[in-house]
Formats: sequence, structure tokens, C-alpha cells
Amino acid sequence: MAEDRRTVTAEGVALLVLLAAAAALRFFRLDFQSLWIDELFSVVFSRSELSLAEIAAAYAADVHPPLYPFLLHGWLTVFGDTDLAARSLSACFGVLGVAAMISVGRSCFDARTGWIAGLLTAPNAFHLAYSQEARAYSLLFLAAALSYGGYLAVVARPNWRRTALYAAATTAAIHAHYYGFVMVFGQLAAALLILGLRRPRQGATGRLLVGASAAALSMLPWLQPMLRVAGLREFWAARPTPGFAFEYFHEYFGRSLPLSLAAATLLLALPFLLRTEARRAGEEGRVAAAPAARLLAAAVAISLLAAYLRSVLVVPMLVPKLTIAFLPALLMLLALAITRLGPAPLRWAIMSGFVVLSAAQLVRSGYYTEPRKEQWREAVQAVLSDPWFEPGLDVCVGLPAVGFQFYFDQLGAPVIVEDPDPERLAAIARGRVLRPRVWLLVARDEAEASDTRAFLRRRWQRAARSPFIATSVERWEPAGAGAVER
Repeated sequence: MAEDRRTVTAEGVALLVLLAAAAALRFFRLDFQSLWIDELFSVVFSRSELSLAEIAAAYAADVHPPLYPFLLHGWLTVFGDTDLAARSLSACFGVLGVAAMISVGRSCFDARTGWIAGLLTAPNAFHLAYSQEARAYSLLFLAAALSYGGYLAVVARPNWRRTALYAAATTAAIHAHYYGFVMVFGQLAAALLILGLRRPRQGATGRLLVGASAAALSMLPWLQPMLRVAGLREFWAARPTPGFAFEYFHEYFGRSLPLSLAAATLLLALPFLLRTEARRAGEEGRVAAAPAARLLAAAVAISLLAAYLRSVLVVPMLVPKLTIAFLPALLMLLALAITRLGPAPLRWAIMSGFVVLSAAQLVRSGYYTEPRKEQWREAVQAVLSDPWFEPGLDVCVGLPAVGFQFYFDQLGAPVIVEDPDPERLAAIARGRVLRPRVWLLVARDEAEASDTRAFLRRRWQRAARSPFIATSVERWEPAGAGAVER
């Protein structure tokens, strides 16, 4: 009894240490990078002053379901409408994702697999990056991990409680992102293909269909926006190349060649490692490793194949960040491969290598020290610190205005950023005795900026331009004021 208590205490301490390390990686310099355009969309259209109806209306016209915006709205209501608060929600989901991987590995396989799955996830570059972004991706990873866990649990021992848990996790996944449907399609197709042929347990496939159907029915209130997205025939993503899987796999491991090669080698070796293991039937809700591995691998492969075919035949929909829905299954398969290696020293040497190489890659890549994202905040700071800027007299226009306005508000500046509507600019020019100075803030050099510049040249002349990452600030002086462009 005393030994059992010591074991439980040791595991509890180990869990706290691992989750603390995962949290440290995700919360460190969380607001170092400026929010980029998609994150600004998340924050601006989920801010605390909006009602749930207004948020739903905004997202009904978008290409995302409303679960994350609603959760973010509640979070911002409590912690404030700041970029740090917005990203901290994703970081929390990221830490919970690590905990979910440990739990799923333990419940579906064994304690060793769970711990290794958590150790692989904590420093994973791909998961870490999207745990520091105010978007739904870390929530999608968390829900997908639980959905895959429920999937295997239903197969191991079909009952209604496990079916309900699978349905709940899957519901969260498809409400977090429509890619949850791609994940579910792969799960069901794999179950029909493998269980339908082998029939190791009667009723598993039927329970999975019930759980998935319940999750799908939960989307009925959101049916019209969902059908609109399903009917899109144009999307910003490029068509994937035939080798997309290799490109994405490399990105999952921070584009570190040693990590990618090691992970690929272990996954290729997994069938041979499992072949030597005694196959055991479900025991206390667990499934034998080999059948479970086949189900996970088949589910991911079918999901990726379906997304690829639709991207080629209908409309591009394959983007690396969206495939984070399948990453929990891949990391679990990798954990299985490591646990099935020979003696314990070899296992922990390889596991330590993954952790050390992952940490080294983060440092070497400059992840925490080099600006990578669109510098909206830096553009706004440049305006406020410019000695030519006179808040009470100058006019600020932005493309899009709402994103730059967010950072002016964040920095406590009494500045209103207007849309660069030519009629509005003409009215400003007519309505003042002295034409004001204009500050044009541009993100991504959108096409509209050309029209705005063409109009400004009629009455103003550009005196200075400061470029940043995917943003710029331009100072336009009234024509004839003697300004010379720098």
C-alpha cells in the first residue's frame, strides 16, 4: 500500500513537472510577436463589448464555426481585450493538449506510452507555435486528441458511456474547426474498412457511427453557414503538391532534418516492432497495440487522402496548420514506436534525444527572439513615436482600419483610424483651411492601397515610408508643403 502511494505521488509530481515545462514553453514571450491579421480578426470580433449574437453574425459570414470565438469572448470578458489575454487562452489549450495526450496514451495503451506521448507533445514545434496564436488550432488539437482516444476506447469496449465521450470530444472538434469533419471521415472509414473486415468486436462500428452522427447533428443550428463553406469553390490556399505529406511532416518537427528523419524511421519501423508483441484483447478498456495502431494510421491516411483529392478535384483545402487535427494520432503512433523499442536505456536515450533536439531547434530557429509575424503593433508604434505625428491634427487611415485601431487602443493613444475612403479623404481636404497630414498604414500591401495612393497624390505627396514585416507606414504631407520623400 505504501509503495502504491509512493508511486502515485511520484507520478503526480512527474505530471506537474511536465505540464509546468509545457506551460513555460507556451507562455514564454507570449506577446513578443505582434498579432497578425487572422489573430486580429479573432480578437476584434470576439471582444468583450460584443454580444454573442453579434459574434455569431460575424462568423456566419466567415469560414469558421463559432466555438472558439465564443470561448475567446468569455475569456476576454474576464481578462481584458488584449493580445496577451487572447493568446493565453490558446496557451492554456496547448497545455491541456499535452495532458490529453498523456491521458489518452495511458487509457488506450499503457502508462509508458502516455508519458512518452506527453513528452513528445510538450516541445513539439508545430504544436507550440499554434499554442501561441490566438486562433482555434490548439483547441482543435485538444479536441482531436480526445476524439481519437474516444475512438479507440469505443473499439476496445463498445458501450454507451464511451460512445457519449467520443461524441462529446468529436462535437468539440467539429465546432472548433470544420477540419474536424475530415478527421471524423477518416476515423469512420478506417473503422468500416478494418473492423468491417475483421469484426474483432461486434457493435464497435455501429457505436462509432452513432457517436459521429450525434456530433454532426449538433451542427444543425449552424447548418446554413456550414453549407455555404462546403459549397465554396474558391479558397486562398494553393493546390497541394503530390509530396505534401512529406512537406507537412517536416514542418511538424520544426523543419529539423534529424528530428524528421528519426520520427519517420520510427514510424516506418512500428509495424515490425508491434509484430513481436503479443496481441492481447481489450483489457479494462485498452486495445491491443497493433490493431489500434492500424486504426490510427488508417484514419490519418484516409483523412489526408480525402483532403488531397478534394483539393485537387474541387477546391484547395490542404494547409499545414489545419492538419493539426491529425497530429495527435501521429504523435501517439510515434510514442508507440518508442515504447516498443528494446531495453529501457535505449528508449529513454531516444526520447531524450527528441526532447533535446526539439529544444535546440527552438533556440537555433530564433523562435523566441526573431520577429516572424506581421508587425501591426510595430507599425502603430512607429506612428506614435514619430516626431512629425500630431494626434489632434493629423489623419490616420488604415487598410484594414480595424486592425490598426486595435493596437492604437492597446497603446492608449487617442487616435481614430479611418478607412481610406476617397470620398472621406476628399471631405477632409475640403473641410479644413489647412490640409492635414495623412498617415497611411497598410497591411500586406492590399490592392486597395494602390487606389488610395493614387487619390492621395492629387492633394498630398508622400514624404516618408517605413516598411515592417507585411505592414508599412507612410507619411503624406499636403502638396506644396515642401516635403521630400525619403
